[in-house]
Amino acid sequence: MDFSNISVFRLAGARLDYLAERQKLIAANVVNANTPDYRAKDLKPFDELMRGQQAGPQGVAPARTSAMHLAGFTTGGSVPEARKPDQWETTPDGNSVSLEQEMNKGSETRDAFALTAGVFQRNLQMLRAAWRVGNG
Repeated sequence: MDFSNISVFRLAGARLDYLAERQKLIAANVVNANTPDYRAKDLKPFDELMRGQQAGPQGVAPARTSAMHLAGFTTGGSVPEARKPDQWETTPDGNSVSLEQEMNKGSETRDAFALTAGVFQRNLQMLRAAWRVGNG
């Protein structure tokens, strides 16, 4: 069975690939923490990368097929999105790697990887259960 035709598997696979690549960059940043003039690298957030693949500038909105369905919400609320600085510090030799920041990014990446792998696994289990019922 080709799982690339199922959107949840395609999205989870793309997210896992993204997280693996981000982990490689984080590891490279840590390795070069004492290299003069080394600039820390990171990938664009995953949602920004996926935004270009969606139908429009507002992204995908749920369809309301009944007046009884709850209306969605917009992300442009009254609370502004917190912005993280691009880098926390730069050493006198020009190195912009902060080990604390890299460890935080590594933890976030590990947690996101575990969550995405869990979603992938649960959807696979649902397909297996449906296959057993359909063929049983």
